[in-house]
Amino acid sequence: MIRIRINFDKTEEMRFTGHLDLYRTWERVLRRAALPIAYSQGFKPHPRLQIAAALPLGFTSSNDLLDVWLEEDIPLAILCSRIQAVLPPGLKVNSLISVPLKQPALQSLLRASEYQVAFLEHVSDLPERIHRLLHQSNIPIERKGKSYDLRPLLLSLDCLSETPNGLQRLHTLLRTTSNVHARPDDLVKAIGIPPEKALFHRLRLHFEQEILTG
Repeated sequence: MIRIRINFDKTEEMRFTGHLDLYRTWERVLRRAALPIAYSQGFKPHPRLQIAAALPLGFTSSNDLLDVWLEEDIPLAILCSRIQAVLPPGLKVNSLISVPLKQPALQSLLRASEYQVAFLEHVSDLPERIHRLLHQSNIPIERKGKSYDLRPLLLSLDCLSETPNGLQRLHTLLRTTSNVHARPDDLVKAIGIPPEKALFHRLRLHFEQEILTG
């Protein structure tokens, strides 16, 4: 058995595909690629696939990670060729590498997520709003009937230069673990901007220790 790590992007065509549907899409891709996927043990075996972190609906991403367990050792070049041949619009494979079978689960090593946010409408006082937010001792957030403090989960927040078509942008690093998942749409709410007036892109995931990502 081998364990393969796929570094991939979720692009605009799959922006409104949820996490469960993304998992099912990858399952179909690997089956169409005729890969010998390993299955779990038990009453209801399922394919051994592991996406590092769920992505909220409506977000795009770069450098997401998917671990796949295969029953047979197949050269990476052949694996990549087979997968590329059956990828649907909205998925882009950047690299494939082999990782140790006993390496801890990706979710257990995850520590932060890096995002870029672009605003669809101009915010004249955006730098001032960010300055005020960063100087708050707490940032109370309400989500699905539960409250949490975003402030200790906000690791960095900066303004970026505008996009070529004039959209204002933010760059932020948010705490992310298997138990805690700070969200950039909550951050945008805290700044005082409706999340539907922004585009969210996850640039990369950060882990407790250096792991191979290709």
